[in-house]
Amino acid sequence: MKARFFLPLCILLLSGCFSVNQPHDGQGHYRIATIGNSQRSIPAVVISVRKVTIKELNSGAYAEAGGWLGGAMAAQNSDNSAVIIAGVIAGAVVGNAIEDAKNTLAGTEYVIEADTGRLFTVAQVDKNSDILKKGDRALLVYGYPHKLIKDPRND
Repeated sequence: MKARFFLPLCILLLSGCFSVNQPHDGQGHYRIATIGNSQRSIPAVVISVRKVTIKELNSGAYAEAGGWLGGAMAAQNSDNSAVIIAGVIAGAVVGNAIEDAKNTLAGTEYVIEADTGRLFTVAQVDKNSDILKKGDRALLVYGYPHKLIKDPRND
């Protein structure tokens, strides 16, 4: 009986402890409002390249699911509310760690010099992106998000 009361209460309290922001990587995706619209691009040369880690925000869904699962497993084995709460907390922590690992991506930070002389820094996820090196000609494509691509005029 206690488990039926404490489990939902613990989940409700813990769900507020984790981020509820939606990930917004956008690599390789176009927003529907941009279809058919031209994108402004500026030519540039890559002057610096550095490997980085890109972190998407966690939604909190994995933590919530882990909390439910941990609480349910604890409730099956004990009527002690402290054990059930510990199960909820442990499940939420493990679920959040799993989502955190899933949302950590390899990326590259580029410093580019536009043909106008202005400097820009662009970080992007490596997956589905052109990997550039120092000295490569590139185009900075404005949009959501901005993207750095190889300049096709140099192929």
